[in-house]
Amino acid sequence: MQEAIKLAFPIILGQLGVILMGVADTIMVGRLGSDVLASANQANNIFFMVSGITFGVLFSVSTLVSIKVGEGRASDSFITYRAGLAAAIILFAFQFTVLEIIASNFQWLGQTEPVNQMAPGFLRIINFSILPMLLIITARQFTDGLGHTMVAMFITIGGLLMNIFLNYLLIYGNWGFPKLGLNGAGWATLISRILMALSALWYIRYAPAVAKYRPMKMPSWEAIKAELPEIWKIGLPIGLLTFAEWACFSISGIMVGWLDDNPQDNTRLAAHAVALNVASVTYMVVSGIAIAGSIMVGNAYGEENKKKIKNVANAILWIIVVFEIINALIFILFNRQIADLYGVKPDVHKYVLPLLAMAAIFQLADGIQAGAMNLLRGIKDVNFASGISVLSYWVISLPLSYFLGIAMEGDVYGIWLGFTIGLFVAALFGVFRFYLRHKTLNFEY
Repeated sequence: MQEAIKLAFPIILGQLGVILMGVADTIMVGRLGSDVLASANQANNIFFMVSGITFGVLFSVSTLVSIKVGEGRASDSFITYRAGLAAAIILFAFQFTVLEIIASNFQWLGQTEPVNQMAPGFLRIINFSILPMLLIITARQFTDGLGHTMVAMFITIGGLLMNIFLNYLLIYGNWGFPKLGLNGAGWATLISRILMALSALWYIRYAPAVAKYRPMKMPSWEAIKAELPEIWKIGLPIGLLTFAEWACFSISGIMVGWLDDNPQDNTRLAAHAVALNVASVTYMVVSGIAIAGSIMVGNAYGEENKKKIKNVANAILWIIVVFEIINALIFILFNRQIADLYGVKPDVHKYVLPLLAMAAIFQLADGIQAGAMNLLRGIKDVNFASGISVLSYWVISLPLSYFLGIAMEGDVYGIWLGFTIGLFVAALFGVFRFYLRHKTLNFEY
């Protein structure tokens, strides 16, 4: 357990840095009003929904690298990294095209008029940040897979501080900069991600700590092409898994946007944005723990050490459960203080407080399923994990959210109850599948 915490800690800080960029944006644009907050939320919803596919594919890089380390072939991992960069460029072209089509036809989503006016412009700006974001993920998956988790932590925290500073300048027009409002947050995100990507690529290319993994002669295109099929084979099911979960939350947010009768009113959507934003912070901590579990299980899988795989899994799941119980108590006892942090108006407040109580429940299931899915990733059992995700989120969560929230008029709470049930299903099936699959591993010890 101590080894898991030691490995997970810098990953957690790196994960928190990523999500805190979104938290900082939400807090800083939230003071411009509910319409701006709702617009930022919906644009980010769409961005990350499609990112579920592209990010998920690149998550395979750390799995493949950690297995090579366990097999004693760490020197071959640089080929995986370069193949990941090639995959990132292909994925960028796909995601950029999809998001541009959505931005040009945002009215398809049936949102209120203020959201339809503001969200597309913001989405188009952050659309250009896809390539640097995918390059960051590839570099991070490579260094994390090697166990060099501090690298991504420092780069991400630096990016977070840069993003907050640029938000201060560009959202509000401080120090003589233009007052760009919501679009200012978009430009701040774009600039920060470009600088983070350049830093990550420079580190891997020149840092002495990576020198022993960096070959004297860069891998040929033939070697990279030979590695790409393995990235697609492992990565596409992970991408489907990630997309199924992230799209569930994104589409749930779109449903929330249908609830307000007044086309100028975004009260419920703003409350949904705040509550989900808070829950995403705890999720990123758990995600860091889960990624550490995936790396450690991947190493043990490469070593063909069945006992070590189980011990790591037990430790990771117990850490997650204890952490999420503590979070639940914080969400319930300090919900008003958390809501006040975002500076929301009283009409938004009345929805935020009950949603934070619901978040206390669903984040426990969300944490366990994240742990289980990453453990499955560590033993290359990605196809079944993808099936669990599609079942839990698309067959159970979304129909239930629509039925309880829209058809049965359960309001935003019905929508949240729907995806909470889906998360519990994913958690139960994921844990059951991992331990069942562990029993069938044909390792000597």
